[in-house]
Amino acid sequence: MNEVTNTKKKRGRPPVSVNWPDGLFTVKDVMNSGQHKLSGVSIQLKINKAVKSGVLKVVGRMKSPSGRPRVQYTKGD
Repeated sequence: MNEVTNTKKKRGRPPVSVNWPDGLFTVKDVMNSGQHKLSGVSIQLKINKAVKSGVLKVVGRMKSPSGRPRVQYTKGD
């Protein structure tokens, strides 16, 4: 018996998986790694999802002389 599957073609940009660096990192570190052509906002959204699911952990904040503090992340256990 032949099975027919009707798969609907997805529109838009295909999903991009991100390989998280080892050790401590920030959003800027992931952006500057050059692996991905994603904006800072897209990377931040992926990080927030990973933190919520337990893949990443928030370690601390780096204070800069001017501007907003940067949050540091590391891979979860």
